[in-house]
Amino acid sequence: MRTGFLNALICILLIGLIIPGMIPGIAFAVEDIDKGSEENGNSTVDLVIESISFDPENPGPEQKKVDIITSVKNQGNGTSESTNLAYFINGYRTGESRVPEIEAGQREQISFSWEPESEEGTVEVTVKIDERELVPETNEDNNERAQSLTFAGLPDLIIDTFRYPKEAKTGELKNIEIIVKNQGTSESEGTKLKLQIDGVEVNEWDVSSLAAGENSELISEPWTPASDGPVEIKAVVDSEMSVSESNESNNQKTGTVTVTGSEELLPDLTIESFKYPENSEPGKHENIEIRVKNQGTSASEVATKLELYIGGVKVNEWDIPSLPAGESSEPFSGEWIPASEGSVEIKAVVDGGNLVNESHENNNQKADTVTVTVSEELLPDLVVEDILSEQGDPQAGKLSNLTVKIKNQGAAPAAEAAAKWYINGEAVNENLQVPALSEGANAEVLLPLTPEKAGKTEVKVLVDSGASVTESNESNNQLTKVIDVKGLLPDLRIESLFLNPETPKPGENITFTVTVKNDGAGDASSNELEYNINGINETYSGRILIPALSPGNTTSGTFSWAPGNEGQIEIKATIDAGGVVSENNESNNELTKTLTVSKETISGGSGGGGRPRSSGSSGGGGTASKEPASNVDVKELSTRHVINSYHVKFDFIENVTCVTYIEFDPKKTFRRTTTIVEVLKNKSVFVPELPLGRIYKHMNIWVGDEGAGLPGSFKNGVIEFRVGKAWIKENNVNQSLIALQWYDKSWRSLYTEKVREDRNYVYFKAETPGFSCFAITEYIVDEKSSQETEGEGKLQETLKNWNGRKAGNLNGSVEESGLIKNPMGKAKILMAISLPLFMIFVEYFILKKKI
Repeated sequence: MRTGFLNALICILLIGLIIPGMIPGIAFAVEDIDKGSEENGNSTVDLVIESISFDPENPGPEQKKVDIITSVKNQGNGTSESTNLAYFINGYRTGESRVPEIEAGQREQISFSWEPESEEGTVEVTVKIDERELVPETNEDNNERAQSLTFAGLPDLIIDTFRYPKEAKTGELKNIEIIVKNQGTSESEGTKLKLQIDGVEVNEWDVSSLAAGENSELISEPWTPASDGPVEIKAVVDSEMSVSESNESNNQKTGTVTVTGSEELLPDLTIESFKYPENSEPGKHENIEIRVKNQGTSASEVATKLELYIGGVKVNEWDIPSLPAGESSEPFSGEWIPASEGSVEIKAVVDGGNLVNESHENNNQKADTVTVTVSEELLPDLVVEDILSEQGDPQAGKLSNLTVKIKNQGAAPAAEAAAKWYINGEAVNENLQVPALSEGANAEVLLPLTPEKAGKTEVKVLVDSGASVTESNESNNQLTKVIDVKGLLPDLRIESLFLNPETPKPGENITFTVTVKNDGAGDASSNELEYNINGINETYSGRILIPALSPGNTTSGTFSWAPGNEGQIEIKATIDAGGVVSENNESNNELTKTLTVSKETISGGSGGGGRPRSSGSSGGGGTASKEPASNVDVKELSTRHVINSYHVKFDFIENVTCVTYIEFDPKKTFRRTTTIVEVLKNKSVFVPELPLGRIYKHMNIWVGDEGAGLPGSFKNGVIEFRVGKAWIKENNVNQSLIALQWYDKSWRSLYTEKVREDRNYVYFKAETPGFSCFAITEYIVDEKSSQETEGEGKLQETLKNWNGRKAGNLNGSVEESGLIKNPMGKAKILMAISLPLFMIFVEYFILKKKI
């Protein structure tokens, strides 16, 4: 009995030790599993495309660029990772855009520039989010959306109606009717309609603008055939192609009219042949031979005259007897003795007095007049054709190159010659050189002219001034031209634009002071300064009078405006907006400035009489670089207000560095913040090693001195930079491998894409999580990792000092203090104690049975 009681007591004690040890471990394990399942189950992502829009909405067929604007929403309850948008035009993949991380319930607008080829009609634009399915989503079937885009069409003008007689008789009045139609899809501009009969234009009409599908009014033309035979009639609309059409090959219609002889048969006298000498000499006897033909349908029963004109003067005439239909006369000969050198016009006319009633009265003389050149021998003849100023009127005191046009109008080549020139009658010591010229050839010689004063200046050029070329005419070698010389010109420039106050609030009146300077050498007349203000859903513009300014002087003007809304506003000032002042430089008349309007107090004061800082804000302040000055090649500063939730952009307008702008979305509010871009001579002292790849530039970007550039202070950071085409060409660099690298314990290659290019540079845009030390490189991938070194420690210390508090590392993470709970660790300890006790308990019962 005592033994049984003792056994029962031992069993109870062992169970009491084992069960309490196992239950907490099991409970902790179940709790940890449930917690992990709950966390994973509640965080979801679902990306959808809410809308697709286009800019412009209805592009023309020749549109060079269409912006596809896509609104993407994350309708899950977790933050999505960055992914891509793919674009398809009529099923063909056109390109892609990068989509940043999107928080739950938030939207992002992504813009993609598409350069269409010549389009007309409607195309289908399809946009797919997360094309490669890199982001796990609760619904993968709603990632695509399609939208139709309609291109405006072109007009298409045709001859819709063309009525004419198929048959006609000579002398019979007929009517030709024409209607023009626009069968295109857009309105046409006004143009011309022409009617041709046997290749000769007989009439022309204005055709007004026609809407798509509209016909013109009926156009009618009376016509009386003059002779029998087939006659081609052609109507042509827009023959000059002044209207851009979808089809330029259907603008005409042609028809043939068969004309037969009328009851009245008529003769038709023409000059059948006309022989004359092509070259002659003064005093030489020359012979001219003419033959007349009657190509009509009846005899020319009335005698008439054949006349010969030389130099516009009638020199001979012959009687033309009656000629049967189809018959030619005997040749008529006349003698001509040229009296002097020169050009002579020779013309033969039959029935000039219209004595014979003919079927055609407009073919009685030789259609082409002939010019005969007479010379004693074949010689050159140099002349000055013109003196031109290709760059407009010359300016007093400024070098201008005049162009002297010289021609050899003789019948033989001319050797090289000198040309002397005179300014206001005074010879210039320097001669112009005229190259050798073949017969009929031209040459252009530059004449350097620096006028002493404004007004009229007489310029005379004498070619072959040394009489080294023997010419057929020695009296036509010079030309005098009067040139208008302009006075000294001004150059107006906006020197500065100041605002008071510099940090306005909504409703607060701002006074803008603009300073204008005349940088030119001449006086500037009074003119107007135009200002344009663009804010958030509000605009304002006006003009102020700027008085006359003498060279080197300045003047100021003011205007006022009160903003109604928060956000960034842009002010653009333009001097001489009406273009009334003629200047040396017309491209420097504008100045643009941006500022931020905010209700928040953005004050740097933290004590004394200063106003208290807004909750959650911090100061950005000015920036002082800690990079040694000896390592800085060039730098540029830009100042903006950084306000929580308001997108900010720092533009570097001086273009002295390789960075054009940076932008980001602040998560905190800072006071007036200055950003410095430093282009370095060598790598920064804050980094211990060079990045991989061929290096274009090392640079630092410091945003303020209180942490405005740290990753925890902003999101969606972007840097636009440029790389010289000369460097790319000299080093045979692949543009697609150019990347911006950022130092964060080790070098990290940032997502970089090409955005544009100009004559000298290729421009890229990179996404960055922080601002500090960078390098522009031709990137090479390397798998090895880097350890933090002394140089990195310097960079970390600099950023810590600027932030005013400890920053764990470059990406802004800060370790949290406090205990780290580990329920599974506790469970393992309890189970380690309980299992041996359980083994002892089992062994006890086995031994008991044996006993």
